[in-house]
Formats: sequence, structure tokens, C-alpha cells
Amino acid sequence: MTDRDQRLTFIILWLFTLMNYIYGDIGMIFSLFVDPAQLARLQKGLTSGGHADAYFLGGAIFMEIAFLMLPVSWLAKARTVRLANIGAGILFTLAMAVILLAPLARGHLPPVNYYSFCALVEVIATVTIVRLAWRWRPAG
Repeated sequence: MTDRDQRLTFIILWLFTLMNYIYGDIGMIFSLFVDPAQLARLQKGLTSGGHADAYFLGGAIFMEIAFLMLPVSWLAKARTVRLANIGAGILFTLAMAVILLAPLARGHLPPVNYYSFCALVEVIATVTIVRLAWRWRPAG
């Protein structure tokens, strides 16, 4: 695989991952309309400490890393592309694994629902990114 093909592979995998994040979050928003109790729990959790703005700002900054991987994968020097994909891939793998497995900390199994499915797909995608970046040896 040429360096150009490898860069394009990273971009495609990040787009795939981002589309899964978006789909999972849109599904969660719709689920709030179906289950008013879930909306009340979310509102209480976000506003109990008065940090809702900080929560959403942190989430926006976090997701910008994934969006940033698109131009970085295409435009940066090969070494930077490789290291950035390894670092961002590990970060997003860990974040989604924590979200997916968080119920275990409370003694519950993770729910079998669309969000858990999306999280699992996202983990597989980011592990694939890390694996490909780890093995990639840019030409020159």
C-alpha cells in the first residue's frame, strides 16, 4: 500500500468512526423523547453541579480531535500522521471502552442496545486505526 493509500485509509476509517459517533448520539437524543425519565436523569446529572457548559465544551473539544484527524492524516508529515493516529486512536478507544463498560463498575452488565452496539463498532474502528498506524512504515 502506498503512503497516499494509507493516508486515505486513515481518513476513511475516521469518517466511518465519526459517522458512528453521530448516529449513536442522534439515537440517544431521540431516546430522550421516548423516555422522559431518562431526560430528567440527564438534566439532573448535567445541572446538579452547574457545569453543563463545561461538560459540553469538554465534549466538543474531545470530538474536535477526531475531526482534526481528517486533515492531519492527509496533510501532515508521515511521522506525524502515524503518531497522531496512534495517539488519537488509543484515546478514543479508551474513552468508548470506558463508556461501554461503565455499568460494570456499578455491578451491572452493559445494556444490549443501539448505543452499546455503536460503541462496540467505534472501538473496533479505532483499534483498527491504531493497528494500521502502528504497522505503517512510511516510504522514504
